[in-house]
Amino acid sequence: MPIRGRRLNEDTYTVQLIDEQERLRSLDKAELREFTVLMESPMPSYQDRLDSQELADVLAYLVSLKG
Repeated sequence: MPIRGRRLNEDTYTVQLIDEQERLRSLDKAELREFTVLMESPMPSYQDRLDSQELADVLAYLVSLKG
């Protein structure tokens, strides 16, 4: 059964992640049949959907969250 999620921490023996239902999971690597780290974002691209002003607005909002 595949488990997908966002990796939080990894060491020699375990990997901790937040799964797709937002639950914390800790997995023993020795018990995994396969372990793959995807290098592409699961978030869809908005490259051709936002004009330059909309992109600037989103970026300004994200910078404002830094506090």
